Order: sequence, then structure tokens, then C-alpha cells
Amino acid sequence: MTQKFRKRPIEIEALQWTGQNQREMFEFLGGSPNDYMKAMNENFYIDHNKVERGLIIITSEGDMIARVNDYIIKEPFDKARKYYPCKPEVFELTYEKI
Repeated sequence: MTQKFRKRPIEIEALQWTGQNQREMFEFLGGSPNDYMKAMNENFYIDHNKVERGLIIITSEGDMIARVNDYIIKEPFDKARKYYPCKPEVFELTYEKI
């Protein structure tokens, strides 16, 4: 017998990658405001051979490409601060600003 379910409302932190907000994204992905900005850390790296102006987000499911205008979402329940990308059209259908 089928049952109906509703997605629980949860609050998330997310930042949209514009291709020009490098410092803000670096800090969101775990870099310190006082750190020298690098093209990689334990949560992301940049590889122009894989994607131009994009980020590679390191997830537990493997590396995922985030293109310009994609949102990067921080897992709300993961103490290890895991991140994953989300396409803008999916993000706008799934989340609302609070």
C-alpha cells in the first residue's frame, strides 16, 4: 500500500556561484577570511580542463561540477560540513528565502 509523505521544512545555508564571488565562495567552502585564497581545499577545487569558470565540489558521492549560477548548499546536519551543488531551477522550486 502506498503512503503519502511531505518533505520536512529544514533551513539550509547556500551561496550562488556567480563566477565573480571567489572570495565569498572560498570562505563559504571552509576557507578562513585571513587565509590566502587558493584554488582548492578539502571541499572544492578548480579545474579548467573539466569546466570553464566552474568549481568542482568534493562530495561523499564523488566530485560534482558547479557551473556559474549554480547554488552551493551546505548540509545542515553534517558536522563535517559537506557541500553539494544545485541547479538554480531546482533550487528555486525546492527552497524559499527566509
